[in-house]
Amino acid sequence: MKTIILMRHSKAEHGDFEISDFDRKLTEKGKLDADIAAKTLIKKVKKIDLIVTSSAKRTLKTAKIIAENFNIDKNKIQSINEIYEANAEAYVHVIRSLNDEKVKTVIIVGHNPTIGAMAAMMSGNEIIEFKPSSFAVFNLSIETWKIFRIVKAENVLSHTP
Repeated sequence: MKTIILMRHSKAEHGDFEISDFDRKLTEKGKLDADIAAKTLIKKVKKIDLIVTSSAKRTLKTAKIIAENFNIDKNKIQSINEIYEANAEAYVHVIRSLNDEKVKTVIIVGHNPTIGAMAAMMSGNEIIEFKPSSFAVFNLSIETWKIFRIVKAENVLSHTP
């Protein structure tokens, strides 16, 4: 069995002409919400083997806050440019490439609309709104990431701030 956690990055500062969308940072509220989300998550999920995140500043900072709460070494944060502004197919490709021996539980920190749409599909549309810092935990009846598909799965925990 594998476990996947889909998480939307925390609240970021508003974009303007002086800062690119990619470089938007978390607000103070965003940092606090990420910490609350991590503390909620740790009550149900005791160990995360890998954090996969978009390389955008706001997702990377959200991932680092999760890592701090779980005492995860920074070398277990995998920042991937290809999932910034990506469709579900790109996320699936990344998930299917995970190491089966080393990764039983993974958290993917990404962006809407894709990360929210994936959570909606995997929950059978029980999850409709995926606000910043929202996450959903799914247990998958698979032994290898290579066959991962976005299908309805057992949703064991959801969190929306």
